[in-house]
Amino acid sequence: MTMRFRFSNSDMITTAGVAMRPLQMDDKGGTFERVGQPGITESFSYQELAEMMRRPDTTYLAGYFDWATQEMRLNKPVEVISELPEQIGRLVIWRKAVCDAFLTLEAKDEIKRTQESYDSARPRLAAETQRLVGEGAAAAKKARPGKDVTVRNLPGSRTAFQWVRAYQSASCSPLALIPETYRSGNRTRIWCPRSVVLMNQVIEIYADTQRPTKVQAIKQTQALFDEENRKRADAGVPLMVVPSAASIRRRLGMADPFYLYAKRNGAAAAARHFAMSSNGPDVLRPMERVEMDENKLDVMSLLTLTGIWEHLPPDRQKKFEAGRRWLYIAIDCATKCVVSMRLAETPNSDDAIRALRLIFEDKTPLAQAAECESTWHHHGGIGTLVTDMGPAFVSDAFQATVVSLGVTSHLPPAGIPWMRGHIESFFRTLGHQLMPLLAGRTFFDTVDRGDYPSEMLACLCDDDLIKVLLTYIVDIYHNQPHGSLKGETPNAAWKRLIAEHGTPPVPDGLTLRKAFGRPLTRKLNDEGVLFSGLSYSCEALREAYLHSPIREVEIRVDLQDIGWIAVKVGATWYPALANQPGFAGVSFEELREGIRAVRHAHAHAAKLDVPKVQRAIGRISEANRRAFALRALTPYHTADVEVARADASLHQPLRSDAQRLGYVPPSNDLLNDAISITPPKDTSREPDSDDSGPGSERRTRRKTRKRWGFNYGK
Repeated sequence: MTMRFRFSNSDMITTAGVAMRPLQMDDKGGTFERVGQPGITESFSYQELAEMMRRPDTTYLAGYFDWATQEMRLNKPVEVISELPEQIGRLVIWRKAVCDAFLTLEAKDEIKRTQESYDSARPRLAAETQRLVGEGAAAAKKARPGKDVTVRNLPGSRTAFQWVRAYQSASCSPLALIPETYRSGNRTRIWCPRSVVLMNQVIEIYADTQRPTKVQAIKQTQALFDEENRKRADAGVPLMVVPSAASIRRRLGMADPFYLYAKRNGAAAAARHFAMSSNGPDVLRPMERVEMDENKLDVMSLLTLTGIWEHLPPDRQKKFEAGRRWLYIAIDCATKCVVSMRLAETPNSDDAIRALRLIFEDKTPLAQAAECESTWHHHGGIGTLVTDMGPAFVSDAFQATVVSLGVTSHLPPAGIPWMRGHIESFFRTLGHQLMPLLAGRTFFDTVDRGDYPSEMLACLCDDDLIKVLLTYIVDIYHNQPHGSLKGETPNAAWKRLIAEHGTPPVPDGLTLRKAFGRPLTRKLNDEGVLFSGLSYSCEALREAYLHSPIREVEIRVDLQDIGWIAVKVGATWYPALANQPGFAGVSFEELREGIRAVRHAHAHAAKLDVPKVQRAIGRISEANRRAFALRALTPYHTADVEVARADASLHQPLRSDAQRLGYVPPSNDLLNDAISITPPKDTSREPDSDDSGPGSERRTRRKTRKRWGFNYGK
């Protein structure tokens, strides 16, 4: 049941820093007007008022605009009795009891406001006062016989009448009974202005980058007084009193502590020292806030891949370089799930962008490649991306990518890691839980490391290290209780919050290619544009080929899916599909490996055939596919130079025999376009029986005819 409140027009409610006064109350609620803004009103129901009164930023002052209340606010130091010291507060409560007792007896006509009546009714007034405060004979706990009982003396009639008048004029507020001697004391100046100036010098002497001690600062300050007195003695002026060391120390104790620390240790150190802990921003939904950072791993590893290391002779293995890799991590603050991970040789914007790309992907294939038991399905759009001020994150390339995705970027000031507490806490957890399990760890500092031979014990290659990290994150960290989640696991928190709120939508494929795709320039020809032997076309490219004099086209290629690319025609980006079917979802690494396998089998081939390339891709073992997936997370990923080299090696587009003949028979078999490369047919042999027929001569001429196009000169 909602309570109904009774307000007065002189009351004031302040909520969220906005002061309001009641105008009108009815059965449903009330209308309030903002203080200082006449005519601006707000209406609240009694339920909303009840919730408002429980909020920490709401204060209610009854009778705030009454004349008596305003008079007390000007003359009294506090707003409630509980702000007073305990002794003064007890005195005010006793004075209130005296006034209440007097008014009670006066209502019964047992006392009057005359000295004779007051003196005659004094015993009854004392007894009523003791009853109200529970002292003396009215105490709850009776005193033992012979034990002293403290009883306050009643004031004289004149003082009592003054208390009662002040109490009544203040609408019976006990604040009117606060003694005027509450803040009494000697406030006259002890030191002359010149002495105060010299004494204040102790602050500047102590606030020095050389960090003198307080004793040294006090002695130097007293030396200033001695020097001043020598000058005064020479001038015949009265000498100043030299303050004691305790007086100067008290003056130093009144200085601003932040100012002293900043002057002695630097502004950044002062900001860290005086930073107040907090819970950070409230994050309720998955992917609402994603924190991303880089960290140098506390373990020595062999800076190569396992396949290279195993083929090195023992003497070369001993000389091989060992070092520490950098790790890029992105974590969802609501569920504490890791949504991206990547190894890097050094902090750089390229690896930071590749780590950002993984946030939008289901990374379960990577977990399966590392033989993890759990899935790594955590992905989605980003609400706010929080990074530090590292060079990789403030670079133009990274910020341009973030802006292209339409993601809000937040870069807290440098030197304040607790503003990114979630990611910093994860790195600490990683150092405490995983690093002790690895040989070649470097510990947190040289003191903890001692004589531990980290370089000599380094035995993990990059792909081994990425497997270990994937296993820890996917199978251990995501499945163990998390303190910030009140014992819930990150996987369980992700499942629960996804069911309640969902995630922001992942950017569409065209946006992802514009933001993350490899930028290349291609010439427009009769087949569209070429990349790595595949030709791509769309309606916009065909229109440009017919009507535009510009033959240079900018493209963006997603190396994880070469089935289609983004092409820029004019000022607009368009999706362009591969003219050759069967390459949807095929990665650039798989295509290159398939072409390499076919060329190895047919070293003398002059043409590449699509079905054979597709069959070669299909023959790539699952182990190689896993190796490709894990390699993408290491520093040995596909570089732009490799892409350009592989693309230049394919001067002709991939076309099947049927496509080169200009005839593609229809087929309903979905597996008909399954990958290979065959050498061209020997035209010197006798034609097969299948070549006989009315169209065999025409097809033979078309096969032997030299095909020419705009791309022939590439």
